[in-house]
Amino acid sequence: MLIREIISEKSESKPIVYLDMDGVLADFFSEWAKLAGIKTGNYKDIPSANIDPTLDKMIGTDFFAQLPKFSTADKLIQMVINRFGSYKILSSPLRNDHENSKKHKIDWIGRKLKIKPSETIISSNKGAFATQPDGTPNILIDDLGRNIQNWMSNGGLGIKYQADEDPLSKVQQRLEQFKKGEVTQESNTSKREENIFKEDERR
Repeated sequence: MLIREIISEKSESKPIVYLDMDGVLADFFSEWAKLAGIKTGNYKDIPSANIDPTLDKMIGTDFFAQLPKFSTADKLIQMVINRFGSYKILSSPLRNDHENSKKHKIDWIGRKLKIKPSETIISSNKGAFATQPDGTPNILIDDLGRNIQNWMSNGGLGIKYQADEDPLSKVQQRLEQFKKGEVTQESNTSKREENIFKEDERR
């Protein structure tokens, strides 16, 4: 189904663009690798047995407040602003550390981003924001294929993008296609570990 068939001409709404934080704006993965003691600096080299123990080291700390910002972050935000006027942050909390990780993510956003989001949402249930009440699909830019698939399953438009692996031109092309309504939905999959930000048991 073409996007122009999804976005009715009768609707005055326009898509809201949601940006993920970790892997899209903030360099989570290199810092995760450092925490795991990986000399290559590549998170893919973290042994499976060390994944959860390393994530547990982040609990109760300011890990997320100290993440480096990708050099492409401001360009990505400006790209979205130029086409859609504003953006929102939609980021998942660290599993078993919801409130603390939320606090430090909000702190990071306040200090690191030149153009602030109109709203910051820290939630494990990203799919709940995929569409507007009138059915208008929103856009999610996220590094996890699982999140993109869930978003699309809930009626939204997704762009799988990881700043240290994908060029900004990929996002630019997809945003232009979404805006013009000239593209069909794409299938997004991811082969890497995606158990980092699970739904907090307290929610």
